[in-house]
Amino acid sequence: MIYDLIENLNQYTGMFETLDTAISFLENCDWDALPPGRTEIDGQAGIYLTVEEKETRSGEEGFFETHSACFEIHIDLAGSELIEVALGELKERLPYDAETDCAQWEADCSAACALGEGRFLLCMTEEPHKALIAAQGCGSVKKCVVTVPRDPA
Repeated sequence: MIYDLIENLNQYTGMFETLDTAISFLENCDWDALPPGRTEIDGQAGIYLTVEEKETRSGEEGFFETHSACFEIHIDLAGSELIEVALGELKERLPYDAETDCAQWEADCSAACALGEGRFLLCMTEEPHKALIAAQGCGSVKKCVVTVPRDPA
């Protein structure tokens, strides 16, 4: 996982061509003009982003998820959230579904990153994470999740 300031996003190019495409888009986009829902970044490569407003929840709610085919870049546009990263042993909750590129997990131990405006979290494939955890004083968040296939479509 990579947790950093958005202003440092360009430091993470060169790992994957699809990730470079997503980073280039994010560096040049107008955050305030991103519409709700799905926006295609590169349809041929399968890169897109989704903007949603969501209620946050307690850390006991929800589950950890992993993706095998795609990376995710989480960016809070308004408000803030915590995203937990599972540590140690995982217990399978739901097996991997290739159609949704998602498996669900439970974990006894985790660490949390405070996202909020100006930061991002890049979850690589197979990295268990749980988003939308309530940060102090924030009951909802407007966020952007960029889905980036590891390999071009």
